[in-house]
Amino acid sequence: MNSILSSDITVKELLDHHPQALQLFMDLGLLCVGCPAEGFHTLVDVAREYHLELNQLLRNIHKAIEDEAQ
Repeated sequence: MNSILSSDITVKELLDHHPQALQLFMDLGLLCVGCPAEGFHTLVDVAREYHLELNQLLRNIHKAIEDEAQ
């Protein structure tokens, strides 16, 4: 499934559509998965909260999604 990731997608929306991204969240130590805020925290929020570079986070998520699709 080809997808264009948006920085304003929520963690829940991302994982609902691309559950293969879960492993990346776990590997990065992001505690977003299962957090009550996952329904409204966006990837921008995640990057800000964990002091990550947003574009790199988006690239990593996109790669995880593409790798799983192959």
